[in-house]
Amino acid sequence: MTRQDGDDIFREIEHTGDVGIDIEADSRAELFRRAAIAIARLMVDTAGVRALESRNLSVAAATDVDLMHDLLSELLRCFVVDGFVWSDATVEEADGGLKVSLFGEPFDAARHEFHQEIKAVTYHQLAVRHERGRWFARVIFDV
Repeated sequence: MTRQDGDDIFREIEHTGDVGIDIEADSRAELFRRAAIAIARLMVDTAGVRALESRNLSVAAATDVDLMHDLLSELLRCFVVDGFVWSDATVEEADGGLKVSLFGEPFDAARHEFHQEIKAVTYHQLAVRHERGRWFARVIFDV
């Protein structure tokens, strides 16, 4: 079963014992932006998340696969450790890495509906590729 996100940011895919997503975008930066939004939406219903604060992150890696893994791991840390949830993001490519701005607010269990815990971003089936002018990614999360 594949579940389409409401505005086509990502498609949730079935994966035994875990959760996976496929992402498609017109640009590399947009692919990573959609991944940032997808991980938030998997954990929390972001419809009620207000853009009261912004958080800025910089992530660098040698390959796009490592960059996807490291970005999503840093975003997971931002939610789990800092208690920050976002509903939107911007991504700029910079010096072999990414500059990411998240727009959201502190997580409030009384206001934000929690969907599921993500324990880790895995390298299992992790892929980032550019084909025929489009960017694609697949990510599997340990839940």
